[in-house]
Amino acid sequence: MSGESEEPRVVGIHEVVVAAEDANQVAALYHDLFGLKFDLEWSMPNENMNVKAATVGETLFQVIEPTGPEGVVARFIKNKGEGLNHVAFKVTNLPKMIAKLKEKGARLVPEQPVVIGPVSYIFVHPKSTHGVLVELIESKS
Repeated sequence: MSGESEEPRVVGIHEVVVAAEDANQVAALYHDLFGLKFDLEWSMPNENMNVKAATVGETLFQVIEPTGPEGVVARFIKNKGEGLNHVAFKVTNLPKMIAKLKEKGARLVPEQPVVIGPVSYIFVHPKSTHGVLVELIESKS
C-alpha cells in the first residue's frame, strides 16, 4: 500500500505472461520441464482469452490463450507468434508513476488506468520500452 506523497517505484515482478495457442499444452510442458504447478485458471470473456497460472515465489507465471480470432491475444499471436507477451511490475503510487511516464513521453494503454476493486493497472506500449509490453499494477489491499 502506498501513500499519495510516496515516490513511485517498482517493488516486484507481479507476473510474466506468455501467449500461446493452447495454454493446457504449454502448462503441461512447463510442468514436465520445470515442475511448475498451474493451479490457477480463469476466463476473461471481454478480452477473448483464457488464463492458466502457476505461482513462482511471489510472481505469477501466466499462459494466455485466445478464445477466438478476435482480441489482443489472437492479434498478438497472429503478428508475433507464440511467446513472451508482457511483464507486469508491482508498483507503488501508480498515479504519480503515470504522471512521470507521461512527462517522459511514454505511450500508455489505455490512457487512464483500469481499476478493478483494490487493483489498478495500465500498460506501457512496447514502442516506449524497446519492444517489451510492460504492465504496471498497484494493489491497495
